[in-house]
Amino acid sequence: MQNTIKAISTEFIKSKKTFAGWLVILAAGFMPFFVSFVFLSKWKHLIPQQEQNPWNDFTEMSWKGMGFLYTPFFVVLLTCLFLNIEHKNNTWKHIFTLPVSKSTIYFNKLFTLLIFIALFYALYIPIWIGCGFAVGLLKPELQLTTHAPDYMSLLSLCFHSFIASLGIVAIHFWLSIRFKNMIIPIGIAVLGGIIWVALYQGRAEQITYFPYAYNYSTVSPPNWVTPKMFGIFPQHELFSILYFIIFSVLSYRYFIRRFKG
Repeated sequence: MQNTIKAISTEFIKSKKTFAGWLVILAAGFMPFFVSFVFLSKWKHLIPQQEQNPWNDFTEMSWKGMGFLYTPFFVVLLTCLFLNIEHKNNTWKHIFTLPVSKSTIYFNKLFTLLIFIALFYALYIPIWIGCGFAVGLLKPELQLTTHAPDYMSLLSLCFHSFIASLGIVAIHFWLSIRFKNMIIPIGIAVLGGIIWVALYQGRAEQITYFPYAYNYSTVSPPNWVTPKMFGIFPQHELFSILYFIIFSVLSYRYFIRRFKG
């Protein structure tokens, strides 16, 4: 356990020298600040009706933006930047000479990446709440300070958004190991983003099987797809977990058997 903690700490230290750490902070603040700007600019059109909680509009706008931008850009870029540390510095061969098994190296990398994504949500929640109350102080007419957000719903959205992201985390973890050039995984993500928007606009039921659409489907479930729940998880989130398992196995096998750095 102590070795795992030391290894993860080392990964964090290495990431400090890259844009990956800053990306987590900037991504966590981008959407709350952007939505705050929209509310301050268009506040006259956003004054809530009587007995309406204004946080509902603030939540919807924030999370729809998150679902659209977060998946194809933040997760993919973070994964590419995180694994590119070793590619760019050509340090894989040095790591493989250390008295640490390849399996340990692989799982330390994957677990650290997941911690980075969890930290994104841990930062997003207080920034989002703080921005909402700040807007309420600047524009009392919006009544954001006289109402409270649904904190349990916020935590639930973060949890389900994390689950919905697991599929593309594993896909791009695998791609980033296989390809030293970051342009290839990012290009695939851009193509994936274009396809999921086309599927959404075309009201295609196949969107349930397309991992790049899962985050937005969690935030704004497509009304032309029959909702199927399995416990607390909708069908597409179970597919996200399945994608995560499949591509984690593929990347693990490639890393252990063929990857030489």
